[in-house]
Amino acid sequence: MSELIEELRKLQEIEVRLAEIRRDRESRERRAESRRRLAQKAEERLDAARRTARERQIRLDSLQLDLASREESIGRHRQALNKAKTNKEYAAILTAMNTEKADNTKIESGMIEIIKEIDAAKATVQQIESEKEKLLKDASKAEADLADFDRASRQDKTQLEDERGTHTKRIPPAAMEAFSRAASRHEGEAMAAVARARPKQEDYTCAGCNMKVTLEIVNALATRDEVRICGSCARILYLEPSVAKR
Repeated sequence: MSELIEELRKLQEIEVRLAEIRRDRESRERRAESRRRLAQKAEERLDAARRTARERQIRLDSLQLDLASREESIGRHRQALNKAKTNKEYAAILTAMNTEKADNTKIESGMIEIIKEIDAAKATVQQIESEKEKLLKDASKAEADLADFDRASRQDKTQLEDERGTHTKRIPPAAMEAFSRAASRHEGEAMAAVARARPKQEDYTCAGCNMKVTLEIVNALATRDEVRICGSCARILYLEPSVAKR
């Protein structure tokens, strides 16, 4: 195996490890963000439930005032009945009083329904508050896990980045450009071995994408210190010693 390819393979080992650290961190970050979003949605639902409870309470208070006012009016009607001077006047007062009594019955029925709605809204508030508390704890735990991971991986990441810088200086710019493109596309897996598709036959494929590799490329890899790219996945190809010995 050529010195250039060997250097690129060492660089790939570093890139793969860095990609693993990056994926692990992104996974933890997504988890923390997901918990934060869920807690925020719970807060929004909690606000809505509280508004519903307040609105129902305001409506109940209004009906209670209306009912109290009508009760006072009915009391005045009763007093007026005792002072009525004619049957016609008595009948008119009695009709007005009975009408208000009927209205009061409707108001009281409406109040009972609103009280039920208030109780239901308060129960919903309590349920969401409990859910929100749990979600906030989960979010805090996920954020702590992310912070712990950052602290634990910081030294390894710094060391790997330093090693990457060292190896990068040893690789020609054109080869480095091809490597960087492939590494970015394949999560650090910038290289792929050439594999024999059929034993004892000159039929080769890229181990990264299983697409055909020409005999010309195989011969070039076996005889020259240069970078050859898979035409399908854009990985840098290399020959294992067992494949190179045909």
